[in-house]
Amino acid sequence: MSGSPRSVASSDHSRTQSPPSAWNVAPQSETSVAGQSSAWNQVSPNDRPTSPPTQFPQSQPRVHHSFLNESQTRTYVLDVVQHPQRTAEFGSATLSRLPLAPPIVVQLIVRDRFGNSIIPEMELPFLIAHLSLFSDDGTRPLDMGASPTGDTPPRRLLYGNLVSSPQKLRDLSGRLGLYFLFPDVSIRWRGRFQLGVSLLRLSETDASGVMSLASQGTVLATARTRPFDVVTHENYVAPPLTHLTQSFFRQGARIQAFPPNTP
Repeated sequence: MSGSPRSVASSDHSRTQSPPSAWNVAPQSETSVAGQSSAWNQVSPNDRPTSPPTQFPQSQPRVHHSFLNESQTRTYVLDVVQHPQRTAEFGSATLSRLPLAPPIVVQLIVRDRFGNSIIPEMELPFLIAHLSLFSDDGTRPLDMGASPTGDTPPRRLLYGNLVSSPQKLRDLSGRLGLYFLFPDVSIRWRGRFQLGVSLLRLSETDASGVMSLASQGTVLATARTRPFDVVTHENYVAPPLTHLTQSFFRQGARIQAFPPNTP
């Protein structure tokens, strides 16, 4: 099967935040390799907070055999280069929901067995990143949740386009890279949360070497955002646009770039 998997939007009719059942995750063995530079060092100085963020545990890079050639070994690393800061809860009003801002941007770094950064062109159509919601300390997955007042039954908390395909874009220094963008992600109820990002490969190769969509997905790497706040509409103040958001927007990426507090 050719072509890149498209972004998938969740809805209240869905019963799970995981990828569709045909993409059941089958983790492979992993081997630690040299650590990568942190997202803090890759963000433009103009977009950084005044002090370094609290560090949260990140999964180590995973070493996998390339599905094109079993003799080739590649490592896959997800690096959150733009973290969300806040949004407003939307409750039951899905049509008035606001996305997390700034938009979540995750860089994919793929290295060959010699440690060289590469863009695996033939593999890209089969790579996706998927979001899931966690408590602010990252210890509890939060698929469902009741309203803060407890007057409604538990409902799905994470809403929007939770799956993204890789895009080739240039960073603020002009370097070409692979990025997953999540410009349309909202949270139903107020609180403090953290997002998990999983990189999956949805491909398999038959005996003749023909690639196709796999019945199971393979987790290649994971990452976490820093904690962010979800507040009431009356207390919400949109953060300013980042240079990275504006740059990707000018390059034609589908990423929201509206001025703060614009209806």
